[in-house]
Amino acid sequence: MKSILTGHTNATDEIRACLELSKKLNAKEAKLNLVFCSRNYEKIKLSQGLNEYFGHHTVACSTAGEISEEGFTESSMVGVSLQGHEFEVDLITVTNLRDQDAGIILDIKKQFHEIQHRHRKVLKEGKTFGILLIDGLSVKEEEFVSLIDDVLKGLPLIGGSASDQLKFESTLVYANGQLRENAATLAIVTTTVPFELFKVQHFRETDSKFVITASTPKNRTVQEIDGIPAALFYAEKLGLDISELNPSVFSKNPVMLKIGDDYYVRSIQKMNPDLSLTFYCAIDNGLVLRLGSLRSITESSNELFIHLDQTLGEDKLCLSFECVLRKLEIMELPQAEKDKIMNLYNDNNVVGFHTYGEQLGGVHINQTLTGVAFGTSRTKV
Repeated sequence: MKSILTGHTNATDEIRACLELSKKLNAKEAKLNLVFCSRNYEKIKLSQGLNEYFGHHTVACSTAGEISEEGFTESSMVGVSLQGHEFEVDLITVTNLRDQDAGIILDIKKQFHEIQHRHRKVLKEGKTFGILLIDGLSVKEEEFVSLIDDVLKGLPLIGGSASDQLKFESTLVYANGQLRENAATLAIVTTTVPFELFKVQHFRETDSKFVITASTPKNRTVQEIDGIPAALFYAEKLGLDISELNPSVFSKNPVMLKIGDDYYVRSIQKMNPDLSLTFYCAIDNGLVLRLGSLRSITESSNELFIHLDQTLGEDKLCLSFECVLRKLEIMELPQAEKDKIMNLYNDNNVVGFHTYGEQLGGVHINQTLTGVAFGTSRTKV
């Protein structure tokens, strides 16, 4: 038995898709199944299929597209399963993200300490990290990721925000046997398999600085930048009319925020009728932002994979969470360039989904390819 299995299905019927994928992943025997599902699947039927064919040792969420050996797909289901004695996995679920009171926090801490104690007894030589899936429309990612990072006390944390193909209506996470809104699932993974968390972004900060002067942080909306309606200011910075603003423009021209010593992308989700801008990540009055400068998405990705080859070997698996805005940018590349990056992903066994945001450590980020690479053999079916 290989320690990691991957699989993909294009079946459109929920039950059939779950049956097909579960067989490919040997799901009933897995220590952990990770399943990424198109939002086109009906929620109740999909929950039934996940319950019947995958079981409780499963985390799943809706996507803005799937990533598999077939490349970027839509209306499909992709999965990864961790198998055998090299892994110990336990799950912590939260089904009401908007009510994170002291009791919930204490319960999460208690569960984690019990899990950590058990994992240390079973896999004394293992190393531990967390995989987080979270409702991408909850507007609670920053708060919850910071909480989980504090609970983990420096252990690596990676994850992605559930999405719904840019509809921005309902994003789902599988928790306690149901696909739910307003939920999150944290998988605590201890393994003797070598692994490395990774992040790549293809933007650098420029000297063009500005300040948020009016915003509504609770829904990540900026009304004014430097005292000017936000969309108007942003369009003028780019030399565009506001009628030209769309997801493609946002993906190629993000703004960046300095956190610690590094600059992170703060991606724009949409322009609103009142000329405000809604973001994928937290914003607030007084934040100093910079326009981002684009570099080659292919070159930056290749640099990442070369590094992972050197540290883990070429026979690796990259469980990946990629921002939907990166996907949009890749799909608009000239065909020859698009083929290059698709070949890179295939050659480096990239499997995962397109997100409304990524998590790395205690930070919720945008417009990255983020994930965990395992240096082990596995089977694709």
